[in-house]
Amino acid sequence: MRLLIKRWLFILMFITPGPGMLIEPSTAISDEKDVLGIHQITFDTAHVSMISNLQYDAEVWAQTSECFECEFLFIVDLPASFSIDFYADTRYPMLLQIRSSSTDFSNTTNSLLKYHFGENGGYNVSVENVENQLTLTVDVINKPEFSATPIFVAIGIYAGLACLYILLKQAIRREWISKICCCCASYSLNNNDLGSTSEGPSDTQSINKEKKTNSKKRLKSLDTFRGFSLVVMIFVNYGGGRYWYFEHSIWNGLTVADLVFPWFIFIMGTSIILSQHSLRSKGVTRWELFKKILRRTVILFLLGLFLNTAGGHNDLQYIRIPGVLQRFSISYFFVATLELFFGKTPKVKGIVLQNRWYGYVFDVFDYWVEWLVIMALVVTHTCLTFLLPVPGCPTAYLGPGGTMIYGINNTVSMCTGGAAGYIDKWFFGEDHIYQYPTCQVIYGTGAYDPEGMLGSINSIFMTFLGLQAGKIVLLYPGDRQRIIRLVIWGIITGVIGTILCKASKEDGWIPVNKNLWSLSYVFALAGMAFILLALFYYVIDVAHWYSGNPFFYPGMNSILIYVCHEVFYSYFPLSWAPYKGNHAEYLAMSLLGVSIWVIVAYYFYTIKFFLKI
Repeated sequence: MRLLIKRWLFILMFITPGPGMLIEPSTAISDEKDVLGIHQITFDTAHVSMISNLQYDAEVWAQTSECFECEFLFIVDLPASFSIDFYADTRYPMLLQIRSSSTDFSNTTNSLLKYHFGENGGYNVSVENVENQLTLTVDVINKPEFSATPIFVAIGIYAGLACLYILLKQAIRREWISKICCCCASYSLNNNDLGSTSEGPSDTQSINKEKKTNSKKRLKSLDTFRGFSLVVMIFVNYGGGRYWYFEHSIWNGLTVADLVFPWFIFIMGTSIILSQHSLRSKGVTRWELFKKILRRTVILFLLGLFLNTAGGHNDLQYIRIPGVLQRFSISYFFVATLELFFGKTPKVKGIVLQNRWYGYVFDVFDYWVEWLVIMALVVTHTCLTFLLPVPGCPTAYLGPGGTMIYGINNTVSMCTGGAAGYIDKWFFGEDHIYQYPTCQVIYGTGAYDPEGMLGSINSIFMTFLGLQAGKIVLLYPGDRQRIIRLVIWGIITGVIGTILCKASKEDGWIPVNKNLWSLSYVFALAGMAFILLALFYYVIDVAHWYSGNPFFYPGMNSILIYVCHEVFYSYFPLSWAPYKGNHAEYLAMSLLGVSIWVIVAYYFYTIKFFLKI
């Protein structure tokens, strides 16, 4: 009975993303404006009128194309010469099938239509029998809206603000206002930034000064990359305007929301080696560093548990134990400890090697112990994933399971995540893991935690790849050498990820999957991170084309901003009860929340307030 109720709930969610079943049989086609007005379509839905031109009864079956290997769901009976109105989800293409329900026409071939309905569009779907073949024809009655319009408007607004900021900065720096007003001309000539009456030399001297002191500064590109990842993370956590591509993937595949967590993990790994090298050069002992690592690990884990209780989820019988900061703490502890006791901090930055060919690989071979440990972890993860027997489930299963695959009585209904889900339920207990995974609505799954135990092994690997990027910055003296090596590592890891998934969403050996933190997912995202770090490094620290603002500021206070955005997300003006309830309003809400936290981070930077754990 419970499974039957779930089945119909999924049908309702498939028909419309909002509450309530919006299927309305009628003897005639209703006026489009009346139908749309009565139901107040907001977003991610289209109005569909299905018209039967058949002389016998039929059945409407449907499924979303995002549900891989799922059976079709019975929607409604379609009587002869009848029509029905319903709302269709426009986030993914829909599969519609008409089946003959009359015994007199049992030899009629069923039809199948795959169609991606547009947002707020109106459609007539005609059903006809052509030579014992049921056919479906789609006619557009009301042209759908371009749902991404608010995104382009937002991009234009932020681009305009950026241009205005640059102009004002240049006006202040070069004292254009004073010159235009013909006031204080002598003051403007003798009291510019470097005390020079000539603009050209002042710029050159400023750039040269930056280059000379560059080695003594923090790696600004790294802080900017961290801040960029955090800003995108806050944006998607605040809803991302309710666009599906700003939400996490249902199961396999990648969306914008799936990118930022691994990048953040990667950046943490890069920071580990730079931080340890700096502290060791100041005479800090290994034992003192280990105590710092242990303290930071405990604090991050406890902060994660604290955030898991937000919104009143503080019942100890059901409190979620894994989480984002918990994953950070585990990855940080393992990689930082590994580097502390087995890493080789160079005495001279950019050591010159006599053997030219060895110089291409010494950042790997000199750290062979670390690589041996990490590869052992990767092999362990792979063996557990593909060889661990999971009771009642196929071995090496990587799918979402659930009641929608191969019918209610299928053999994988309780196998979400395969070995990863089984280990979490055994170790934490089903009540202490995430209860609402992204695959639940479409596949009808139970609890599954995307930050579980088995995936932590691959997040350690991701952190270690970030550590490798830090070694490149630390060991190679020239900017050109660093950028080339970062790009090469990005290409290598990206190619490995592509091979593992066969450049396919569903058909690869190891599909790209954020819920599982699959090996292909780690390699693919590491490839992006290497190349993005090289890009940020060049435009910020080498060419000085970009200052890193505004992402630099949240990057300098990432933990504080992350915790605050989680704690205060339900407070105005970070969020409010929607008035229009459309993409534009939700996008404005998300962007306003992000902008507020960037401003807060800037304020903390100006008063030199930084949270250090």
